[in-house]
Amino acid sequence: MITTAQALSGPWALNARGWLWAIVPTVGVIVAQEFATPFPSPVWVYASAALQMVAVVAWSIVVVALSRARTGRVVPLASGLLWVGGGVVHGVVGGGLALAAGAPAEWGYRIGFWVVASATWMPLLTYALAKWDERRRLLAERDALDDEIELATERAAEDADVRIARFAGAIDNAFTPALEEIRAQLRENGARIDAATAQSIAGRLDELAARSAAFTAVEPVVADVRPPRRVSVAAASVDFELDRPVTAALLVAALTAPPLLPEAYRSGGWGDAAEMGVAILVAVGVLTGSFAVLRPRWFDGPARSLLSRIAVVVAGLAGGLSLLLLDWHVDRPVQLVLILLVPVLVAIAASMTSVAVALHETNAELAAHARADRKALADLAERIRLVDELSTARLTTLLRGEVNGKLAACAMALAFLSNGAPDDATRADIVAKVLSQLDAAAEELRTR
Repeated sequence: MITTAQALSGPWALNARGWLWAIVPTVGVIVAQEFATPFPSPVWVYASAALQMVAVVAWSIVVVALSRARTGRVVPLASGLLWVGGGVVHGVVGGGLALAAGAPAEWGYRIGFWVVASATWMPLLTYALAKWDERRRLLAERDALDDEIELATERAAEDADVRIARFAGAIDNAFTPALEEIRAQLRENGARIDAATAQSIAGRLDELAARSAAFTAVEPVVADVRPPRRVSVAAASVDFELDRPVTAALLVAALTAPPLLPEAYRSGGWGDAAEMGVAILVAVGVLTGSFAVLRPRWFDGPARSLLSRIAVVVAGLAGGLSLLLLDWHVDRPVQLVLILLVPVLVAIAASMTSVAVALHETNAELAAHARADRKALADLAERIRLVDELSTARLTTLLRGEVNGKLAACAMALAFLSNGAPDDATRADIVAKVLSQLDAAAEELRTR
């Protein structure tokens, strides 16, 4: 798995998806900030938002390009410069445009505000993007390992069929001539051997043939049972919120406070800042309470996820509505934008924090599953190798071992019995030795 330092740098420090995620709340905060600036007309507000975004993108491209040119990648120092410098660019461009319009530049406030906001939001966003890409890589690795294991299992099954066919052919070549020779001897000289003995020998030979068929069986090689291929990020996200409701809510507060409180103070002084603080506390309280209520998990599956998302929306709306109850003024554009930003930032912050935590946890689980997959593949290959060795040993025993010698001895004994005219005692002794040899051959086959 990638480390936190790797996640906060590399290709994720400047990422198109990251900008798409960040553009809506960033533009919203810029608009709120510039509506509090005494511009001659609203056109200046939107021009400031556009110029700030263009300037920050340009700054990011330059920093990333220089870092890659010197080191071949985006190092953590470059990521820090990217975020802090981006905040400075926001403040400088916004202040410069305000100065050009005849309004106070407020460079100190603007730069400080955007440096804090950037340092609060961008590392989390970058971390989440890195973990998302890591998840895709781990899923692709598991899919590839699954294909390898499936292919190895299919090949093992095909090899087993080939081994069985090879054994069957070897048995036919090794045993059939001997058995046919013995049966021919018995048929030719059957009159010289009593019926009971001949029938007993024939039965034992048939039993030997049946056991030789069982000798060809080789245990099938199959892969071990493995964990599920997919791990749900949505489920892990909900688990984080419900299992740790206070932590989840405090993280939301930590993300929403930096952009909202300073702008509330800037637009209406300490009174508005206090009211915004109350709104954030209300949202956090509702969020914590909602997660705590859902924590017993009365609902499973999609219902839990849906209810947790509804809880986030309700918490954001509760925070915004609390401002209205506190006599928040909506006659000014900046006040209206700020009240709309409360539910928007609460929703984005809750989603980002829960997804970032869920991605970390599910990636750790996926990485463990991938290690288990690699071990299963190695174990499967080892079992296939052992089966191949066992098959080779069995085939060697079959073709060159003691079984053929025992059958040959039986054939010679029966030939002697058919050519001579021994007395009953000798005949009985020969038949007993033949049966003993056949029993030994059958036992040899059974225990190999």
